[in-house]
Amino acid sequence: MKTLAHRNIPITIIGGGIHGVSIALRLLREVPRAAEHLAIVDRHPRPLLAWRRKTERQGMTFLRSPAVHHITPDALGIVAYAERHNRTSELAPPYSQPSTQLFWDFCNAALPEIAARRVYYPFEVAKLRWDKGAGRFPFRLISMDNEGFRSRCVILAIGADDCIYMPPEFAAWQRQWPDKILHASQFSVTCIDKFETCPDKKSKIVIVGGGLTAGTLAQSLSERGQAVVLIARKQLKEEQFDFPPVWLGPKALAEFASELDFQRRYETIQQVRGEGSITPGIVEALRNAPNIDIYPETCIRNIVAMGECKPAQGLQIETTRGLIANVSRIILATGYQFTLRHYGFLKELMAQHQIPLVCGLPQLDNDLQLQPIENLFGSGTIAQLQLGPAAGNIAGASLAYERLREKILPQILRAA
Repeated sequence: MKTLAHRNIPITIIGGGIHGVSIALRLLREVPRAAEHLAIVDRHPRPLLAWRRKTERQGMTFLRSPAVHHITPDALGIVAYAERHNRTSELAPPYSQPSTQLFWDFCNAALPEIAARRVYYPFEVAKLRWDKGAGRFPFRLISMDNEGFRSRCVILAIGADDCIYMPPEFAAWQRQWPDKILHASQFSVTCIDKFETCPDKKSKIVIVGGGLTAGTLAQSLSERGQAVVLIARKQLKEEQFDFPPVWLGPKALAEFASELDFQRRYETIQQVRGEGSITPGIVEALRNAPNIDIYPETCIRNIVAMGECKPAQGLQIETTRGLIANVSRIILATGYQFTLRHYGFLKELMAQHQIPLVCGLPQLDNDLQLQPIENLFGSGTIAQLQLGPAAGNIAGASLAYERLREKILPQILRAA
């Protein structure tokens, strides 16, 4: 198998998820010879594997994004795919949201383009270095196995999945019961049959959070016959999308760009996205499920172990609404808190070149370049301060590519 060791690669994309693959496919379709000058590196053996596993763990059956947002540049690509395979029933109204299986099958049909061009490499980056005076390939990428290669241009297509947010009040409880209090990213709905519960009483799973992940987990567990209590600090917010679609249009983005204060841009993003919302369909399913109790505007005051219960103890939760007993698991669907400092492979680079951050997000320029480093770009969550509330979503990959193409296409032409 071809390796990257000791090679010079004009364009390297770090991250083989939705954004990395989407940018690569757009680049390969626009400039077929780009394959000779491109590498996607990721710690997983195959592209999109982390996304697939995440949706399976949550039990997600339909995407929130409409069908026009996917990994290829053809807006109607997944619709045409569904029509060819007689699967239009998997496009849910009112915006033709694809089922996760349809989306994955569509991705699988596109991924051979990546495989055939041999641009994807299982390569976990341990260090990224930049030496401005090192010639045409100033970036050096070093793997966990201490193999390295050089690149002229690097695109960070990294998301927030490694930056899980654990509310501080849960830290001590989680240390006491690490197998019972889990972040949603550490939990899978397919594992409920393995839970150890008291044989004489039906146990409950408590989910903490008011966003789509919390709602999806609650629905999935309920459908598997599990009793669920959903605890949210506020009333559940019903929204079809993560953000108003206007944020994909030129007017809103132009107004966003006109704000020169990056702290205010960050505050705008927080206001637009809020603390999470749940689609109307899932909210209706939660309210109609006989084995789901919803506790809005509720806080947890204390968690204690119940009396001896074999083969394992259950937990009892004291909330502002009263006690919840016989709890087998507490799942924290509390989201992620992105910070560039979390990524160890960037630590040395950030220390040497003092990349300015606002609440963990880098202040990219209009070309999505991380100042002051030339030809180091960002896509996805990392690009929020330039692309706005949609940056981390599937649709954000298209927004990012439109900014990046004018900078990265010359890298290919120069290499040819």
